[in-house]
This record gives sequence, C-alpha cells and structure tokens, in this order.
Amino acid sequence: MRNNYKMMLFITCSALVISSAIAKPMIPNDDDIIATSNSSISANLTLEQLSTLVINSQYIGQTERYQGVLKNRLALLYKQNPTAQVGYLYARVLQKEHQFTHAIEVANTVIEKDPNHINTHLLLANMLMTQGKFEQAKRHCVSLIGAASVVTATTCVLDIQSQQGQLQQSYQSLLDITQNKTISLTTKQVLSEMAFRLNKLSAALEHINSIDLSKAPVSLIVLWADIQLSQNNPEQVLNTLSQFSNFQSQLEDAVLLRLAIAEKRSTHKGNKQWQTRMQQRVNLREQRQDTFHANDLANYYIHVQVDKAKAQYWANINWQQAKMSTDQHLLRQANAMVRDTL
Repeated sequence: MRNNYKMMLFITCSALVISSAIAKPMIPNDDDIIATSNSSISANLTLEQLSTLVINSQYIGQTERYQGVLKNRLALLYKQNPTAQVGYLYARVLQKEHQFTHAIEVANTVIEKDPNHINTHLLLANMLMTQGKFEQAKRHCVSLIGAASVVTATTCVLDIQSQQGQLQQSYQSLLDITQNKTISLTTKQVLSEMAFRLNKLSAALEHINSIDLSKAPVSLIVLWADIQLSQNNPEQVLNTLSQFSNFQSQLEDAVLLRLAIAEKRSTHKGNKQWQTRMQQRVNLREQRQDTFHANDLANYYIHVQVDKAKAQYWANINWQQAKMSTDQHLLRQANAMVRDTL
C-alpha cells in the first residue's frame, strides 16, 4: 500500500527543510478544497534550489506541490546541460510519475558519466525493484560497495532479496548487521517494512517508534499508519495524522486514505469527514484517469467504499506499473473479492 511514495532515502546531500509549523489537530469541513494544481514558482530557480525542492518532495504536503514546475524546469536544464546532478534530479522527478522507461534512460546516462554517483545507483535500484527486475536492481546495490557505507549497500541488497522469497532471511540478516549500530532512517524503515510483511507488528513499530512523524517522509508516515491499523488502532491514526490537516489540499492521497480507513473503523461511526474528502479525491483521480494513484484507488475500493469491480480494475492498473510483494498482495485481494461474487 505504500509503493507510490516509497523511495530509497539514502540521500547524502544536505538540504534546507521547507515546512510549516504543525497546526493543532482539526477536522476538515465538508466543503474544503481537496486538491489544487501545482503551485507557481519561479522558472529561474538555481540548481541548488531545485535540488532542495526535489529532496523535500518526499515530505508531507510537498510530494505533488511543485511536481509540474520541477519536471519542466529540469527537463530544460537536462537538455541544455545534462550534468550528473541535473540528470539524477530529473530522473527522480520522472520516477515519481512512474515514467520508469524515461527515468531509467536518464539515470543510466548519469551512471555512464559518473559511475560512482551513489544516489543514482540507489534510484535505479529502487525503480528496477519496483518493476520486478530484481537482479538488475541488485547489481546497482553491489556497485555501491566501496562508494557508500557497508550498511547502505547491504540494506539495498537485502531490501531487494526480501522481494525474492527471502523475506525472513533478509530481515534477520539486516538485524544482525545493524545490531548495536547507529543506522539511518532508511534502514530503520526497511527493517520496519520487513517486520510488517512478516506480521511482526510490535517489532515493526519498534523500529520506527523513535522517529518524529512530523519530520518523516510520507512513505514512513504511511507505513506507521498501516502498522497501527493492523493492530486495530484507528483512533491512534486519526489523532496523530489529523495534525497534518493544516496542509489542506496538499495532503497526499496515501495519507488521506489512511485517515479515511481509520475513520471508517473508528468507534465514532457518525464521523465521515475524512471519508467524504477521500471520496472527492478519488472522483478527481478517476476523472483524470490518474494511473499514478492506482494503488490508492484500489485500496480505497477495498477498505473504504467497497466496489469489487473497481478494486480489481485499479489493482490491475497498479500491477502493470509496480511488481513488489505488496502490489501482488493487493491484486490477489481484489481478485479474491471478485471471485467471491461468482
């Protein structure tokens, strides 16, 4: 359920954090605007400013805010002066829209120019893994040996191997390697995801419990919410994620979806604000035939507003784009719903 927002977060460059102070918990009004177009920002942004925006696009309220402007600006820069850094940023923006063919082409060009560009190897590993090309992905992880830390390269390899029928072994290996070590947020997230897929819910939560969600990437916030929902804690999800409602129209589909699921499972059955808001967002996505959000749409029709045919339709669209274990599970869920009606 998290593939649309999951990225390898081994970012070695520093960045300015663009964020607002977290507002007090609130519930949106039924007539709140639920989506807006890309914000208008200067077309003359420097490469450093573009890099900051791309890096911070993993944080809540930011993932789609500048997407259109960033893609257009980086496409122009890449055409004019295709340096390794410009190519990496451009490929990363393309990846966000699941334009994998073009993104991989650009990223491969970066590697040809700079074989030791760590972030591009990680980006390629992530994209190829998402497509189910696990051996190709793993080669980019191996390329990190000697260029990145041992834990970074190992996390990359084990994350991929966990998708190849070696989940338990990969989890245990990563636990052993990281024992008594200070590890990155990404490695914590990978450990948590593996534990979650193994249904070790307490361990999954323990791996990320020390992380401040207000400063975490969307993928980790969504993972935290999925663990809480699996532990039947919808009130915890509502109370925690509602603090982000100050982002209003910029609230990501995946976060809004978890709020809607939690609200539906809540003991306070009269509240439907988040479900209404997610329904409006879904209507917008369907009108646009927005395949980038196929995963969220399939999950919406499974967990919020049950519609077997639509769940199967969007799960199939998602499977065409992403072939991780969670995508396979989503497709099986949707297909099982349809079979039950035959």
